[in-house]
Amino acid sequence: MADAMAGGDHAPGDGTPGWVWALPGGAGCAGHARRVLRDALGSLGVPRDAIADAQLMVSELATNAHQHAGDHGPHELWLYRGDGTAGEVRCAVFDAFADAGLPGYSWTSGDCGRGLSIVKELSGGRWGLRRTLSRLGPPVRGKAVWFAVPCPAERAAS
Repeated sequence: MADAMAGGDHAPGDGTPGWVWALPGGAGCAGHARRVLRDALGSLGVPRDAIADAQLMVSELATNAHQHAGDHGPHELWLYRGDGTAGEVRCAVFDAFADAGLPGYSWTSGDCGRGLSIVKELSGGRWGLRRTLSRLGPPVRGKAVWFAVPCPAERAAS
């Protein structure tokens, strides 16, 4: 697990993220998030199909952070234990655009909001938004949009 988590800063499991990675600005944000999450979830024993779904979901969230909050850095990727639900971990993308809700989110508005609809469906409705602070560097107010990923219970607890 240490190799897959390389480059991520570890944080305690007291409701704060277990692992945090800085996401680059620009068009490389989503690709970097996909690669980091794939390696991290693989090291936790998450099944390949769940990893593929998680990569699609994190790509949508990182793209939203880049497109809608690009000037509101930092952007961070978090991986942590969920709310006590056995057998899951949560992945979140943080951006410092705290005033925004879920950018472009609408069930009916053409091209906008489709990515978040994908997140809702692939996560089985286990997703959301919370106002919070960044974890890397000086604390910055913002929001984290998260989704749950099934994980073998014994690995999620570590």
